[in-house]
Amino acid sequence: MDLIKEFDRAEKRPATEYSIADHLAAGTRRPAIMAPAPGRITWSLRLPRHGLLRAVVAATTLTPARVRIGVSDARIYEGLSETIVTESSGWSMLTADLSAYAGWKFSLFYRPERHAWNVNVSIDAIGGVPARIALGTPEIVTDRAGAAEYAKRKLRITRSAAP
Repeated sequence: MDLIKEFDRAEKRPATEYSIADHLAAGTRRPAIMAPAPGRITWSLRLPRHGLLRAVVAATTLTPARVRIGVSDARIYEGLSETIVTESSGWSMLTADLSAYAGWKFSLFYRPERHAWNVNVSIDAIGGVPARIALGTPEIVTDRAGAAEYAKRKLRITRSAAP
């Protein structure tokens, strides 16, 4: 799942400060979401089993920034991964394991595959000075079995929602 393609459906704070552009860092150009620090972008998604959010991040200003990935369900927020980027660090890999938020769990009440989870990328300016980052090629990936199950589940949801 390419999160750049889901950009228009994401909630952005502050809304007017986000854009999509190709960004060059450390000699490598990538499609990216350009984001402010402080800021937050949130996608509400059903997640595949064995899902992994992966992206590369780069600072686009001299001010360093902390980039965090987390998941929430409107009740709790769980931080999953973070990194600090500086303009001189080029692209830095950022990954988060999303497998706890999909699939069947041994419980009568907890069915994570039925929830749309809020996947958050938060950006904090270090030292209080506003900054900007490039969130390059953000995507959620899974293995072949997880992708097949996700496609079937999505089809069932689409059929049940049809009039």
